[in-house]
Amino acid sequence: MTLLQHLDTAITSPAAQRIGQAWRGMTNLVLPNPCALCVWADAETYHLCSRCTELLKDHTRQIIQAQDFAESLPLDLVTGQALPVFAASYYTPQMANIILNYKDHQRIKLAGAFRPIMFRTVQHAAELSGAPYYRLVPIPASGNSIRKRGYNPVTTMLPRRSPAGLHYDAGLLKTRRHIFARASHHGTGVRARRAGSAHKFRLARRHRPPAEPVILVDDVLTTGATLAGATRTLQAAGFDVAAAVVLSAVMPRS
Repeated sequence: MTLLQHLDTAITSPAAQRIGQAWRGMTNLVLPNPCALCVWADAETYHLCSRCTELLKDHTRQIIQAQDFAESLPLDLVTGQALPVFAASYYTPQMANIILNYKDHQRIKLAGAFRPIMFRTVQHAAELSGAPYYRLVPIPASGNSIRKRGYNPVTTMLPRRSPAGLHYDAGLLKTRRHIFARASHHGTGVRARRAGSAHKFRLARRHRPPAEPVILVDDVLTTGATLAGATRTLQAAGFDVAAAVVLSAVMPRS
């Protein structure tokens, strides 16, 4: 056996795994690192314990077309169909807990767990939409949100490299400045969301002219008001918005 094979055998052995668990237990006594979801277990990777990591994988195993869940999405003037939205998961209580910890409780390492999920979902949306090239445009965070959180949750959870045929354009959309703007839509109703998103966005002053179709990216789909506002802003400048991708979609109340 080569030296690398010996090292691999040693690192992956049961004894090495027990030593690693004991070391994590000792360090957690000094610097507690609870799982962002269950809280009871110690986090191992991306602020999640091994059990909750598997739970996240189960919740994001199947990609969902979620445009029927949101009543505020824009309609295609020719087909009358809503903007296609591809979601990586349903907004279950477990997903809500993980996402809110990521967005509002500084558990930024959770982005590492979201990136492969978003990569797969974006790739799926591009393949079904049919064009060879797309421009991937994340929903921008407001200045108030950036000051509160210190980062844009949407751009932070995007994969380091984009799937083939897509390229990022994180600077295309900007938020308009509003003195009393909320940092989050959480707790607002449908009308308030529509009103807040109607004139929320603008284009960057030195944006490139329309070329490839656009796929929008956001974290959570609730009513679709945010995606509608971004779509109308882009369409007014001649862009073709083909679809949207979100990490999680809220199901309508029955």
